[in-house]
Amino acid sequence: MTIRLKSRGSKCRFCANALAASSAIAAALYTLPAHALTTPGPCGADAHIRCAVFDSSEVYRVPFRAGTATLIQLESGEVIDGPASGMGMGDSKAWKVGAKSNWILFKPTEAHADTNLIVVTDRRRYAIELVSADRGEAAVWSLNFTYPDTRSREARAAARKQALAADRARSSAATSLHANENYEMQGDTVLAPTSMWDDGRFTYFRYATTRDLPDINRVLPDGSEALVNSHVDGDTVVVHETAAKFMLRLGKSVLGVRNNGYTPDGQFNTTGTTVPGTVRITKEHE
Repeated sequence: MTIRLKSRGSKCRFCANALAASSAIAAALYTLPAHALTTPGPCGADAHIRCAVFDSSEVYRVPFRAGTATLIQLESGEVIDGPASGMGMGDSKAWKVGAKSNWILFKPTEAHADTNLIVVTDRRRYAIELVSADRGEAAVWSLNFTYPDTRSREARAAARKQALAADRARSSAATSLHANENYEMQGDTVLAPTSMWDDGRFTYFRYATTRDLPDINRVLPDGSEALVNSHVDGDTVVVHETAAKFMLRLGKSVLGVRNNGYTPDGQFNTTGTTVPGTVRITKEHE
């Protein structure tokens, strides 16, 4: 009985030690970082076409089936074949792979070709797990990413443009408050505008009538004339400059206009456009 008790005690001590060791291993494994996979969802009704929001900390699970190809489309302008770009695959012998510009096309040559794919572009790093599709699961034929960092950058650029446009519009409006209306006219008054003024940049001929509009010429220092550049905004002809003298002509009718408030320096066009109420903003390159 004593021997049997010792034998049982020895076995129990062995079991207890093994259990303790297993628990320790399990606890150690539990504390290791989890290998989380993100399976991209369908972009629409077809589950073969997937979309994912890019996150550099994610590993993207891409299900495949033998005999089907998969296309991964990256951001427009992003390059995978640049001098600082690269791509690596765990089991490259089981795959046919092609990559150019911002796309990657690959196809398994074996039934069980599960592996990983690492892609480094000129902008980002992608970690992809290629796995055999589960029963009833659609294989991915096409995968597209959306990029929160790009959307945020574009939103900031748009906000900067809007703020700059508002600032220039305010500056233009402040300048327009100081309109020069000091004009004299001589000749056929049938051609005379209802009102006329300039803001130091453009000259405005307002015709609140249905009469034919005359040609507007700028009188040059030597007395010759040059047809002005202009556009019509409602009932107003907007001439894209100021001048000391204008000559209006329609058929044989002639009207001379003298600008008594003319200054040769004029006013700088801060809006960058000839259309009142609009501002031209140069596109940013990021």
